[in-house]
Amino acid sequence: MKLSYTPEKAWAEMQGELPLYLIYRPLSIYLTLPFLALRVPILAVTLSSLALSIVMLGVAWRGAPDAYLWVAGLGFTFHVVDCLDGNMARTTGQSSRFGALVDGTVDMTFWCALFLSIGLLVDHAGGGLLGRHAISFSLGCAVLVLLNRQTRDNFTNIFSVATYFVAQRPEKISPGDRFLMAVLGLETLYVFAIAIGGWLGELDRVLVAIGVYVALIFIGALAMTFKDAAAEDRHD
Repeated sequence: MKLSYTPEKAWAEMQGELPLYLIYRPLSIYLTLPFLALRVPILAVTLSSLALSIVMLGVAWRGAPDAYLWVAGLGFTFHVVDCLDGNMARTTGQSSRFGALVDGTVDMTFWCALFLSIGLLVDHAGGGLLGRHAISFSLGCAVLVLLNRQTRDNFTNIFSVATYFVAQRPEKISPGDRFLMAVLGLETLYVFAIAIGGWLGELDRVLVAIGVYVALIFIGALAMTFKDAAAEDRHD
């Protein structure tokens, strides 16, 4: 099972999803064996992630006083389960393009649900800094994330390589690359920010901070993607 988590896969996660590599992937490893022993279908695990996203949105919509804890907890569970189905597929050799397509769709559904959930939580709390625009603001964040992902996927489809990531781990990681590794993938820590912000009564500030981060990543990622595209054309 551990051998199925190849150095290449680990390096890819370290570059773009460092918190996932450090937190969620190790937790998912311990859950993989029981799920395999119980012969739980991999697709069922993937679809359970979708169910978590829907329940999370429903909890936020209801707006109970402890809703922020449920949103944070369900989001945390999603990240672990999102690693779990991949572990199972690689261990059993049952990876498929259909499964990858479903997994990608579920991922994007989760992010839309998470952003909307935060907006709903802030709106239920009175809006704070964002007033009546908390939900609109959160949906705007979701749009930027989707546009960023779509542009990156288009680059990969056109040039058959990943943008601003390298496939093989270099012998020495530059300070610039270390900075990118630390900054990229912080979205998997939103669930902790939601829990802390809700406890402190500062979810509106959390949402604003997330919006700033999303906008900066969007601008930086698009700039790097188009720069790489131009370089690929010159190389050809």
